[in-house]
Amino acid sequence: MAKDRLDHFDRKILELIQQDGDLGPSELSARIFLSPSQSSRRLQRLRDEGYIERTAAILNPEKLNLGISAYVSVRLRSQAKEHVQSFRERVESLPEIVSCDYTTGEIDFMLRVHTKDLQSYSEFINSKLFSGNEVDNVRTFIIMKQLKSTTALSLEYC
Repeated sequence: MAKDRLDHFDRKILELIQQDGDLGPSELSARIFLSPSQSSRRLQRLRDEGYIERTAAILNPEKLNLGISAYVSVRLRSQAKEHVQSFRERVESLPEIVSCDYTTGEIDFMLRVHTKDLQSYSEFINSKLFSGNEVDNVRTFIIMKQLKSTTALSLEYC
């Protein structure tokens, strides 16, 4: 997108909405010093133009009894279209997987997984992730302590 498309007010709206997705036009207007109608129109335009894809709540995994968080690297046996498609469909169906990225290099996919405990994680890997024949190798990286967690994207480049 062109640099001149987002002005100071648009960037401020995006910054604030990333911090608190519940903010409405009245709250936004008080924080950015525009009228509620202007704030509402800008917010809607940012949604319409795809700057804001969706608004979601961020839940606490510990409160949901999800004690294990891990990154899982996956290498497929082959890059054949049917293997990739089969794996993709499985990933989309498994609620334990909260993100999946197609990567370059020695691994094909990097997953972010949440499970209850090590036993449920083992069951997830053996019974669900390996349920097809397209997975060649899996490596697990258990998260011991999270140092930073944000969904906020940098607005420096827009």
